[in-house]
Amino acid sequence: YQINPHFFMNTLNNIHALIDIDAESAKNAVIELSKMMRYVLYDSGSERISLNRDIQFLKNYIELMRIRYTDAVDIRMEYPQNLPETVSIPPLLLIVFVENAFKHGVSYNRPSFIHLKIDCSEEAVCSVISNSRHHADGIRHEAGIGLENVRKRLSLIYGEDNYTLEIVEKPETYTVKLIIPTVHA
Repeated sequence: YQINPHFFMNTLNNIHALIDIDAESAKNAVIELSKMMRYVLYDSGSERISLNRDIQFLKNYIELMRIRYTDAVDIRMEYPQNLPETVSIPPLLLIVFVENAFKHGVSYNRPSFIHLKIDCSEEAVCSVISNSRHHADGIRHEAGIGLENVRKRLSLIYGEDNYTLEIVEKPETYTVKLIIPTVHA
């Protein structure tokens, strides 16, 4: 349930640097960060949250990350524009995968991408997050505690057979596909 504290520290440092370069952008970044903090503090304690609100949270996160990476990273996010407010998911479920995509999928000296697609039908909410992979250090990174916590959380919420979590690792890409049942609140 916790957003990486380094994200908040990095964002504040980025805003600090941005103040001298572009004060208006710095002001907007502070507003986006405050929206995220409000979501984490007040909305994430609920059992379910509107998928629209969770998507907005992801958009805010991505916009703040764009400050750090500018146009050097191909960041794309697709989602249905006409989602009913009644479609809900557990809060902060998707952010773990998006955070990992930024953490492990971005290189400062090689082309990088992060692509997020969310679809919704009467039966399921499907999210696919793909990112570039870079093996500069030659070390294979094992699945972290965040991913393990998500697996446990999914099992507690949906049982062992009522969701799909697929992770596909290729030499140049890492893809996470999560399918959960559609719930109308």
